Amino acid sequence: MNTQSTIDNITAQRSTDQKQITAAIISETLFLANLLLIPVIPFLILFTMFQKHKNNPDSLAFNHIRQNFIASILAGIFIVCVVGAFYFLSNVSAAATWTIIIIYITCVHSVFVMYGIYGLSKAMGGYKVKFPFIGKKIN
Repeated sequence: MNTQSTIDNITAQRSTDQKQITAAIISETLFLANLLLIPVIPFLILFTMFQKHKNNPDSLAFNHIRQNFIASILAGIFIVCVVGAFYFLSNVSAAATWTIIIIYITCVHSVFVMYGIYGLSKAMGGYKVKFPFIGKKIN
């Protein structure tokens, strides 16, 4: 009887761990979809996941969701503010303006995509993630 309860506890723990890993993978996928496919809908889903998991801040799922939520907000701020500033404060018909905007978008956007790929690989392995420069310290 004791052996059966131990097996049940291990099975329940694996089920919980798998749910955490699945939520982490989904959050990373939403982050990448927000960057690469459609910009708003995955962010809103990520926001609802953030609200759902914020009561358990030490979990694997919340670690990934928090990192992705922060990175999504920063990516949106960067793209709107910097590109908007270049667009409105310079000569729109000049080739140099568009060259700077395209180079900026390519470089900064690529960094966020690489963060997403890095986070997805960590999520698939069941590890917590900390994005460089923008991530919160991991417990």
